[in-house]
Amino acid sequence: MKKKLKYSFISFLTLRARFLVCAISLLVLQSCDKNQTAEEEFSGPLFTSISPEASGVNFINTVPETPEMNILTYQYLHNGAGVSVGDINNDGLADIFFNANYGPNHLYLNKGDFKFEEIGRAAGIGGKRAWSTGCTMVDINNDGFLDIYLSYSGNSTPNFRKNELFINNGDLTFTEKASEYGLADTGYSTQASFFDYDKDGDLDMFMLNHPITPEQNLDFNTMVSERNEDAGDRLYRNDNGKFVDVSEEAGIIGNSIGFGLSVSVGDINNDGWPDLYVCNDYLERDYLYFNNGDGSFSEKAKEATRHISNFSMGSDMADFNNDGFLDLMVVDMVAEDNYRIKTNMSGMNPERFYNAVNHGFHYQYMMNTLQMNNGNGTFSEVSKLAGVANTDWSWAPLWADFDNDGLKDLFVTNGLRKEARNNDFVKKKKIWLKEMEKNPEKQLELMKKILDEMPATKLKNYSFKNEGDISFAKTTEMWGLDEPSFSTGAAYADLDNDGDLDLIVSNIDSPAFIYKNNGEKQKSDHYLKVKLNGSQQNRSALGARVTVKSGDDFQMKEHYLNHGYLSSMEDKLHFGLGKSSKIDSLWVEWPDGSRKVLTNLEVDRELLIDFKEGESAPIASLYKIETKKLMTEDTDKIALDFKHVENEYNDFEKESLLPHKLSMMGPGMAVADVNGDGLDDFYIGGAKGVGGKIYQQNLDGTFAETNTINFSRDSGCEDVAAVFFDADNDGDQDLYLVSGGNEFEAEARQLQDRLYLNNGKGDFQKAIKELPRMLTSGGCVAVEDFDGDGDLDIFVGGRVIPGQYPKAPRSYLLRNDSGVFVDVTSKVAPGLLEPGLVTSAIWTDYDKDGRKDLMIAGEWMPITVFKNNESGLVNVSEAIGLNNTNGWWYSIAAGDFDNDGDEDYIAGNLGQNYKYQASPDNTFDIYYDDFDDNNTGDIVLSYKEDGKAVPLRGRQCSSEQMPFIKEKFGTYDEFAKASLEDIFDEEKLKSALHLEAKSFASVFIRNNGKNGWEIIDLPRMAQLSSVNSILVRDMDNDGKLDAVLSGNLFASEVETPRNDAGNGLILKGNGNGGFVPLTFQKTGFFTPKDSKELHFITIRNAPHIAVVNNNDILQFFQF
Repeated sequence: MKKKLKYSFISFLTLRARFLVCAISLLVLQSCDKNQTAEEEFSGPLFTSISPEASGVNFINTVPETPEMNILTYQYLHNGAGVSVGDINNDGLADIFFNANYGPNHLYLNKGDFKFEEIGRAAGIGGKRAWSTGCTMVDINNDGFLDIYLSYSGNSTPNFRKNELFINNGDLTFTEKASEYGLADTGYSTQASFFDYDKDGDLDMFMLNHPITPEQNLDFNTMVSERNEDAGDRLYRNDNGKFVDVSEEAGIIGNSIGFGLSVSVGDINNDGWPDLYVCNDYLERDYLYFNNGDGSFSEKAKEATRHISNFSMGSDMADFNNDGFLDLMVVDMVAEDNYRIKTNMSGMNPERFYNAVNHGFHYQYMMNTLQMNNGNGTFSEVSKLAGVANTDWSWAPLWADFDNDGLKDLFVTNGLRKEARNNDFVKKKKIWLKEMEKNPEKQLELMKKILDEMPATKLKNYSFKNEGDISFAKTTEMWGLDEPSFSTGAAYADLDNDGDLDLIVSNIDSPAFIYKNNGEKQKSDHYLKVKLNGSQQNRSALGARVTVKSGDDFQMKEHYLNHGYLSSMEDKLHFGLGKSSKIDSLWVEWPDGSRKVLTNLEVDRELLIDFKEGESAPIASLYKIETKKLMTEDTDKIALDFKHVENEYNDFEKESLLPHKLSMMGPGMAVADVNGDGLDDFYIGGAKGVGGKIYQQNLDGTFAETNTINFSRDSGCEDVAAVFFDADNDGDQDLYLVSGGNEFEAEARQLQDRLYLNNGKGDFQKAIKELPRMLTSGGCVAVEDFDGDGDLDIFVGGRVIPGQYPKAPRSYLLRNDSGVFVDVTSKVAPGLLEPGLVTSAIWTDYDKDGRKDLMIAGEWMPITVFKNNESGLVNVSEAIGLNNTNGWWYSIAAGDFDNDGDEDYIAGNLGQNYKYQASPDNTFDIYYDDFDDNNTGDIVLSYKEDGKAVPLRGRQCSSEQMPFIKEKFGTYDEFAKASLEDIFDEEKLKSALHLEAKSFASVFIRNNGKNGWEIIDLPRMAQLSSVNSILVRDMDNDGKLDAVLSGNLFASEVETPRNDAGNGLILKGNGNGGFVPLTFQKTGFFTPKDSKELHFITIRNAPHIAVVNNNDILQFFQF
């Protein structure tokens, strides 16, 4: 069953020169049963492959390989070529152009009914005998006929590399005129994209280039700022039909280290100006160019994204979630299955990784990235949550609604003709190359041997059905797209004019694929095709934005021809409409900013829309204007002179296989009126080497640092948690600090917690004898009078034993005996001695018996409840149904969310957008033992594939920690085929400490009293990242409890992308235990940093939320 996106708010922020539409929020609700799968959508395959014999399309992109010309002498030999689709003779049928890397190009005239006639030679577009890369169809001279632009590269002379522009003569022949137009670029070109960057009415061109020097031979640090005429990208401005290079003045980076493989164009920030995203292979980061509207661009990839792909290849820009903002898909080359991951992925060197980050190359990871637009010029990367992160050696991602349900699906081409990065081959190659140096007379013989030994594996392409709510179902086999190949360029078009999109795919060394879409058999799904007839200088209206409204459903598309990789699409816009049998309204925003609105349109047809000079229909009525937000950021106004600075420490030097650092968990913060003046003050902790600070509030809402010296004496400690409470019952707020971190030895004195007593005026003195010896790296603290004697007692959760992850440290239950705290854990709650790696704890009366119970959670732990009874605290988790909740929990909060009189809970987990995934049937596991018998503990992370446990980490990094692995498995192939039991001694595995995670989803726990507890996943927007802190309050004064969430985990090891997609979120409660996610567009709450804690604080008599960020400033939001 199809899943539609429903909206209670509509947000299409559109800023244009003549008008302003304000941003509002989009609330995504699903209208269908989540349990239904994509398999129920069609009884037969969505696509049918049309054979070359039937279609007449027999093009093969044959890539010659010789000892002189091969992937070792030209690294982009197997990058493939492009496909362009368009109606070259204006007969209403889309024709197909294939460019060949090294051979004659082919042009196929569409004769109808999937019959094609090859006319390339007769048309004069065969091309020259040079290395061709990308192709683009575009009406460059605005005569109503599509022209063809070809890009060239390869290890040849500039004259051979001159790009070609074939002008359509209107009679099925073309004339080459690149020099006449100023477009005979002689660089190492990848692809050209045409767009009107300066909005002067005509089409300009961005030329994507790349160097041919192997990346290992380049000095990235020195070359990053040097312009290179052959390798650097270029921007050409159209000056009355002649194209002029304006790259430098426009701010386009033109160095020789940008291995450009694709460029996507679109208005990312909805300001009316086209922006650019450039994908770069290897170390150089991708470029995100925001158009300044004055003829220049500002490159802001690091500011707008939090991590990107490492080997960025193809890309496509589209609004995949129908919220009115363009999103971005970039593909890389990480495999889906364990075997290909282990044999083709080399280990990442941490020193090299952080050196690249520190030199400005950004956080880059070998994975696909789906950058979801946050609506404020930034992105959240959500590929793991969406299920599209791993598609092997990928080239062309294409967004298109292939099943006409109103949601854009994803198609990805895949495969490398020769796998030069196969780890076993790389080892052999090094030996042969050394032999070649010693014996130059054997060079040809050895080169042939190298090429013959290089692996070659045909792969299936990927297709994903968009199921809404940031969720995609893999449909490769179901849709009939599973023929293995070496596929590169691809395009979509409605080749038979039946209302659905067909696929054309270019393959290396095998016939191209022509896939007929059978969606017309699904009669209940409707569509609309839109053909734009633009201005005289831009006949195709490239840059126009078309929005369609059918009922409550909105779709937006921008009209550009280049998508995916080396290819261009049909000059039409296609909208799937699902069950909608009419279109309520359609509006076009033309490239010049003028607007046209059409209403009550029939569906299942092609609609031609003409541009008229000066036309400007009113558009405000189509938008629901929302300007008031729940919160306003107050950080700048408060002007706090504080920034947390994390001390540098490499956890992985001591424990190389840690899943993430444990030295970046602070700082802790606590809020209270410490000096009795009626104003909220706060304490903020420091990292190791920096003392914590008390900030007292002034009447004007600013804060003054006080009483610093007493805390600076303990600057050797790391403050990971803090709480104000009246420890000595004298009526003022004392301060308890939890010492933590991973940079100490186990039981180091710096791990001792501390208590500071307040004299009532905000002056604090350290209590010397009031705490027992507690040399544990802690994680959290919670205070409550658990024994009912009138004073407050303390629970402290142990977080880690430094150097011994994941062994459980000591936790403590401290009873307050007249201001002296006594460790009563063994006596009162022995189950709390070593409950796990505790990260969060709350006191709560879950059963309404009048006594506060303790709920704790942590990494590898179930959510655990200790009932407070007359004999002490007893673990009752299994009895109330929480024993199978093992996860990586970071926060818990309580509130009566369903208004039934008892406390329910929200628990924050790792989230579902991380490299690690877990379910009850496919757990994520950790084993800890001395597997190599060298008197040190070893960590083994494991997951299941087809029911078999396999190690997460590869042969290289695993053997660095445990050298026997390299000896036992001489090749990567052997290691990749081995199960966990094959690698490690079975008895060792059985005796090892073994922990597992069964879910990483953050959840709502409904307390049904005697009827048990119900665990429900929070909405998908709450699964973008780890949830480290939760506040509960009625934020919008509707009488129903809401929840405020914040998180992220920037401490991951370098082969695992940072958990950084979280922006902060408000879950609006409905009073019955349901929640609707309210994002930044509605709330104004935006916390994209490494957020650790949230606190309510009153400033200037107004309620605020303080956001505590690791290694960054504090943020404040007024509500």
